[in-house]
Amino acid sequence: MLDSHLVKIARTLESCPHERLALGIDVLDEQLGGGLPRSAVTEIVSEPGHGGWWLAMKALAQTDGRIGLINHDGSFHPPGAALLGVNLSRLLVVRVRNHKDALWALERLAKNASLSATLTWLPNLRDVEIRRLQLAAERSKQCVMLLRNSEEAGRSSWGALRLQVRGAPSEGPRLLEVTTLRARGGMPRPVRIEVENGTGAVRGAAVVPHRALDAEPRRAAGA
Repeated sequence: MLDSHLVKIARTLESCPHERLALGIDVLDEQLGGGLPRSAVTEIVSEPGHGGWWLAMKALAQTDGRIGLINHDGSFHPPGAALLGVNLSRLLVVRVRNHKDALWALERLAKNASLSATLTWLPNLRDVEIRRLQLAAERSKQCVMLLRNSEEAGRSSWGALRLQVRGAPSEGPRLLEVTTLRARGGMPRPVRIEVENGTGAVRGAAVVPHRALDAEPRRAAGA
């Protein structure tokens, strides 16, 4: 049974509007009510190479302050982040050796009011750990972003927003589709984004029409 004080705080979080971190993609920002919520956790669900990392970097590039990043597996590539607009001089990278140390460092970054955003792709986070991050983000006013794999998409969460990013078929520029799996205050429409190959720049974005969503399962089935 949850501590009554934590339950009271959680209910307060559910009812409070959040300031937003704009992504710089007008159509997507409009669908999300201005962007990603500050003072809250946003989960970005994606498989490697399917656009989740790209979307997280676009968010970090728009932050107006210092950024925390947990690099638990040594995979962070600074030149790639810089190419997408992230200011490396404002980036605090914490390298850790194991899951326990990563959790310890992540919670402390999330509590740090001198940071505007924190990002990690640490796998297998439990509900209680995400709850602690949500409460930390509320105190620090940060936008805390968690990159998660598709297997974690169906799990319950204390985060304010859960997005899924997937690649869409394309013979030209890269196409990404951003779908909202969970949101407070209503469900935004999916947005398809056209991305320049090589540079990662946005060439265009549009809301996916209802008829396109209805037709995709039939096409996938061979209709």
